[in-house]
Amino acid sequence: MKKNQNTLTRRRFVGGMLRGVIAASIAPRFIPMRLLAAETAPSNKIQLGHIGVGQRGTGDASNFLAQASDISASVAICDPFRQRRERAAKLVKESQGHDPKLYNDFRELLADKSIDAVVVVTPDHWHVPIGLAAVHAGKDVFIEKPLGHSLNQNKAMIDACKKYDRIFQYGTMQRSQELLKRGVELVLNGYIGELQRIEVWCAGGRSGGSLEEIPVPEGLDYDLYIGPAPMRPCSKERITPAGSWFCADYALGFIAGWGAHPLDIAVWGMDADLQGPYSLRGTGKIPTPDALFNTFTTWDVDIKFANGVPMRFMSRDVATPIVQKYCPNPYGDGTTFFGTKGWVSLSRSGVFASNQDWFKIRECEGSRRVLYKNRYYRAFVESVRDRSPSIGPIADAVRSDAISHLSVMAIKSGGEVVWDPQKYEIKSPTALNEQMNCAVRGDWAQT
Repeated sequence: MKKNQNTLTRRRFVGGMLRGVIAASIAPRFIPMRLLAAETAPSNKIQLGHIGVGQRGTGDASNFLAQASDISASVAICDPFRQRRERAAKLVKESQGHDPKLYNDFRELLADKSIDAVVVVTPDHWHVPIGLAAVHAGKDVFIEKPLGHSLNQNKAMIDACKKYDRIFQYGTMQRSQELLKRGVELVLNGYIGELQRIEVWCAGGRSGGSLEEIPVPEGLDYDLYIGPAPMRPCSKERITPAGSWFCADYALGFIAGWGAHPLDIAVWGMDADLQGPYSLRGTGKIPTPDALFNTFTTWDVDIKFANGVPMRFMSRDVATPIVQKYCPNPYGDGTTFFGTKGWVSLSRSGVFASNQDWFKIRECEGSRRVLYKNRYYRAFVESVRDRSPSIGPIADAVRSDAISHLSVMAIKSGGEVVWDPQKYEIKSPTALNEQMNCAVRGDWAQT
């Protein structure tokens, strides 16, 4: 690596149709009446419900408690694991001094008209079905990444946010990292020159996973936990975070679950994916297709956008020897923008550039700016309170998640897939449009 290609790091955090709906999806329609009264009373704060309080959900709940307790109250907790919801309730009690209502079934929580917004941090396959139910119930939504379990789920989510004028914020908290904001604005304002290509990578995933049946643990509503996914015998790892991340019944794997972060940075810093149909070709491997963890652990996808800019999306094992040519430490994930005058590489764990001094510029020259707030969870509550734009909007969530879904389709098809973002359909091969839906058990709404 050249001497001027140094690194600055910071602490880690513990067009088209899609653009056209951003403003509509966050358009102001009402201000909760409690906000017109005194600011200090708990009942005058934004009332939050937390749906899903496992490992990630408890972390998110803790972040809301830490960042936004002066303007919000966590009044309800829902999880089909009784022990999890009781544990989360203790956190709320310790932080905010009150006992939240506890629910096994999210539909009962959503029926509470006093709740303004919900935080959805469930297994991946539940994100959109619960998000849709929340929006239909008049709630604003914070939804963890990835977005939907199918392309059509994503379309349904953005359409619902537009129809019901709901605030949506995606779980891509890197948008509150100031160095990443600087890096994106460097790209948008031409410091790297004309954009030539993009490289994106993230952790690959996991293989194996036992299918040996075990009794359903005491305190778990297993039927509700499985929800719209196919019913399978309960197994030890199926009801763990790894089961929800790497089993195809519930997720695409880390190609979406972790890929959401660097792909979000990609769409934050460019609009090439909105300029017309783009194509994808790729290869990948599922090492244990007959085990519980049966999603891609390694992949290499070439994407060509309508304006001719190529993007390569890779698992970390594929990316490491490539990225190390210009980044001494490629970290777990990253997004690199290459231009005619230089390059910028951005990750939640650190930033690199062809010119180290660029990152010393707090406000770069040029007029293009991104929406930025330095406390991501508080930013959501402020958007709900003020009816102001979200810093993690639904349109960008749909854009980045589409790349993950289409990458999987391209790998499995063995050929080229052409996507039309304006029409929201696969142009070629058209037969793949039938795969834009996922199988649903029961009558869980997908629209």
